Amino acid sequence: MSLQIPIQKDIGEYQEKIVGKMSLRTLVCVTAGFASAIAVACIVYFAFHIEVGNATLPVMAAALPFWLAGFWRPYGMKLEEFLPLLFDHHFGSKRLPFSTLGANSSFEETGPVPGKPSRKSARKAKRKEAELREPSKQEQQ
Repeated sequence: MSLQIPIQKDIGEYQEKIVGKMSLRTLVCVTAGFASAIAVACIVYFAFHIEVGNATLPVMAAALPFWLAGFWRPYGMKLEEFLPLLFDHHFGSKRLPFSTLGANSSFEETGPVPGKPSRKSARKAKRKEAELREPSKQEQQ
């Protein structure tokens, strides 16, 4: 049996773990979630004289945004990176700019010019079994 150690492939994705498997950002979000839950429980108990066991919905509702910010990764992004993009998607301009000025000058043709094939490619195509000599198949061999 061999010893196996997971290695991070992309160093940009690495996050230093502070407690357990939680990074500093996740730890701050969890702490803020607990603090908000305790604050709402104190307000419910001391201000409204309701038992905390009977007021679990407001306590959970206060902590949920912090838990989502700490653990939820929509499309692999942090929540603070995702929310501005989502806002811009829903409330931003729905029009795409289009301009015909200089459209031909911005593109340079790098491939073959359409029309008649070159003399060399025409001879290759006429050969027997020419379909077996596709460029993609020649590169693989």
